[in-house]
Amino acid sequence: MKLPVLRAAAVALLTIAGSAAAQANPPQAEPQLDTAYMTYDDGPITLPLGIGLRIPSYNRVDGLVLPWGPQIRLAKDRIEIDPTVTYRSHIGELDPRVKVTLRLTQYDEITIDGARGTFTNDGWIRSDIVNSLAALGVGSDARNYFRADRGTAEFAHEIVGRYVTWKPRIGALHEFAWSTGNPLQHTNAPWSALNKKDSLKMRRPNPAIVQGHTTSATGGVGVVYEEADVKATFDGGIEYAFDSPPVVVGEEGQFTQVTLHSKATFPTFGTQNFEFRGHGVFGFGDQPPPQRYAYLGGAGTLSTVDLLALGGDRLLFVEGEYNVPLKRPMLPFVGTPVLSLSYAAGAAGVGELPDLIQNIGVGIGVKMVKVEYHIDPNYRKTAFSDKSAFSIGFSLSL
Repeated sequence: MKLPVLRAAAVALLTIAGSAAAQANPPQAEPQLDTAYMTYDDGPITLPLGIGLRIPSYNRVDGLVLPWGPQIRLAKDRIEIDPTVTYRSHIGELDPRVKVTLRLTQYDEITIDGARGTFTNDGWIRSDIVNSLAALGVGSDARNYFRADRGTAEFAHEIVGRYVTWKPRIGALHEFAWSTGNPLQHTNAPWSALNKKDSLKMRRPNPAIVQGHTTSATGGVGVVYEEADVKATFDGGIEYAFDSPPVVVGEEGQFTQVTLHSKATFPTFGTQNFEFRGHGVFGFGDQPPPQRYAYLGGAGTLSTVDLLALGGDRLLFVEGEYNVPLKRPMLPFVGTPVLSLSYAAGAAGVGELPDLIQNIGVGIGVKMVKVEYHIDPNYRKTAFSDKSAFSIGFSLSL
């Protein structure tokens, strides 16, 4: 009888000891995953690239153009304030700018922009990045410039369709403009790897303008069409200046200027495609001042013409390019070359549009670089065009 009693007592003692150990060392619960979505608020003020630096650029008048400034967003991003200060190394200027965007609805916004800066009407020829690389590398700056204190206000409404997006706009502009650079042959130019001393490259004169105030009403519409591999853009703008510096004696300085720009790309056979680009500037009323002139010539427009040798308040340029990607050779890092055939025609003048100058070209490119050869079949009919020209350009679309 003693053995069962001892056995029961031992079991009881072990049970009590186990309970005490469990209380002293409770089992650890398995960690649970936190699946909640966290939203991090950086606050209303941010610094682009971490230090407020914006994308720099380079040209033959300003040298290095280095913008800096914070971005301020308020009211759930419906108000965006973008103040910057831009350093221009060659002319030693610090230019302030404040741009305010008010997003009234998903499709409506008001933009107010006030700045002192260097402006151009030739930004359509090349993008800022490509023009900067060309100026820095080979001294080819395909823009003319003027300086101005400028303020604009604009209301825009976006209409979104299945394939087409429309963005009409209306606004006002007031500026005080003056010349920059040197309108004569000179030796003072920013640095470039090649052609720094070339009078048609980095030392190319910058046309003078008529100093004075211009007050205008503005309007326009932007259109984007995109379906599969077909993409086309169009932008039309109109400026009615009711107070500007008179150019011709007896005129009141009132002019209307229409600017049109379009691009389109669509596939043809297999991997081949066709690209179109067009630009037009037309005026009515009094003669616009030179700060409203646009220019043609050189790689990017008419290669057989000297760089921006043609200019005025009337301009027409059209270009078509057929691209044929080759299947071989497969080159390291850059892939296969692309063969292109092109046709371009254009002219520019003051008060009237001269006869068009035509260029026919063939080119071959890999990735960003393209080499082209152009001829003008009617070069004897104009003093501005050569018989043929080689050009080396940058193309971010290749």
